[in-house]
Amino acid sequence: MTMKRLAHITILMTLLTVAGCSSVPTQAPVAPVKVTPPKPVKAIVPDRPPVPAELVGRYSLFEGSESTFDIRQQGGKLLVYSGKNASELTPVSATRYTLPGGRQIDFQYSNEGKYDRFSLVLDGRPQRFIRDDSLLRSRKGVTQQAVYTWQLVNDLKLGGYTYSRFISPSRGVVDYSVYLPPKWQRHTKNTYPLVIFLHGQTGWEHSFPQSVPASQLNDWINRGLIPPMVIVSLRTGRINGREEEQWSSPRNETLLTSDSGNELRAFLRREFHAGMTAKTTSIHGHSRGARGAIHYALKYPQQFSSAVANAFVSDYALPETMQLAAQNQDTLRKSGIPLRISIGDRDEFELNLGRQSSAVIHKHLNDLGIKHQYQVFAGVDHGFVNIWNVRQANGMPNGLAELQFHAGAWSAAK
Repeated sequence: MTMKRLAHITILMTLLTVAGCSSVPTQAPVAPVKVTPPKPVKAIVPDRPPVPAELVGRYSLFEGSESTFDIRQQGGKLLVYSGKNASELTPVSATRYTLPGGRQIDFQYSNEGKYDRFSLVLDGRPQRFIRDDSLLRSRKGVTQQAVYTWQLVNDLKLGGYTYSRFISPSRGVVDYSVYLPPKWQRHTKNTYPLVIFLHGQTGWEHSFPQSVPASQLNDWINRGLIPPMVIVSLRTGRINGREEEQWSSPRNETLLTSDSGNELRAFLRREFHAGMTAKTTSIHGHSRGARGAIHYALKYPQQFSSAVANAFVSDYALPETMQLAAQNQDTLRKSGIPLRISIGDRDEFELNLGRQSSAVIHKHLNDLGIKHQYQVFAGVDHGFVNIWNVRQANGMPNGLAELQFHAGAWSAAK
């Protein structure tokens, strides 16, 4: 959003403006599976328009953002609050109001006949906000992520990447990509180890697929260099519709560690037969995602089988990360998961900004007697592609070596 545009809208609208937020030959396609679509729910139509008091409440953006605000009634008028800042809503009709600056919001009713949501057109497309009590109730009711599963079931790409979304009770709608090995089967008793990839700042669920050709993974699997595995790359959330959410946030912790039947792990087990236990579930991150991988290795060592952190440069997270290591040092020394940290010696964050996170956490873990691997690559910058493809001393691509690192942990856990 430009400064010119900011000058024309209110603080509220700044809060509400949110983001909606190679090609390889594949094996034979998955045989079509007959899936019964979810039965439509017959909507209840209200028998009268809402009165202002019925529109009062805290609302949140439906698709995963932490953007929230309050609508309150004072002196017969509706006011919308963001923190201590308030703006008056001007009625056009019982269900339509305008904000300062002329933006229009339209209140709508749910299938239960309650006026608990409204839409707002931003950047040419509607965004939907839902009152928190209804949003919480709807997310608790999610058991199979049916809508997205139904759309996905006949479009899986074997030996390639498939892109889809699912509904998380902790985070709402989560975009993801999934790599399935060439001989993956839906109807089988076979299960697969899982790697969860966390992208860096400004990344998304395409970050891993755009950096790692599926043909490369297929080749390594076909040659027996790594076992068939499933790799899932997630998109992190947004705070107030703008700021990227840290992978260590409370709701991302729930997303990544919960064994609830409605959350990510159960979804991946059910749909892709992957990561059936913590002993076959690894985490791998780059840059800000590397901070996330180390965070989970140190705080939840029993929830993952291994962790790899590429280009950890988040100095702002060092105090918390070092504290986690100190607090859990006994557990980490006795039964901590295998952890590997790697970075290039030409990393621009180190050279230009003085970031020293990787070296500092390496020394801290050594001082605490916590086993881990640490490697610095000569001539390699911050980019994930370069870290992935740089050659080890034995000529092996680093990406292959790090997937073998995960595979070693899976094998040792058998």
